[in-house]
Amino acid sequence: MRSERRPLSAETSEFARARVSAEQDLRVQQEHAVRTVAGHAHDVDDLRGLLAMLGLEAGARV
Repeated sequence: MRSERRPLSAETSEFARARVSAEQDLRVQQEHAVRTVAGHAHDVDDLRGLLAMLGLEAGARV
């Protein structure tokens, strides 16, 4: 059974654009969160622990 690629409808491509935009916004928010946490951490171990609690990693592109 072969699947054929069909062109995206306007609705589908709009959804795809919205999803990409949401993913970009999330990355920006996560980068800001990492910077904010880094500015308040007492030391490297504190930073790692706080980022782990938030599900973030220092220097990682999410």
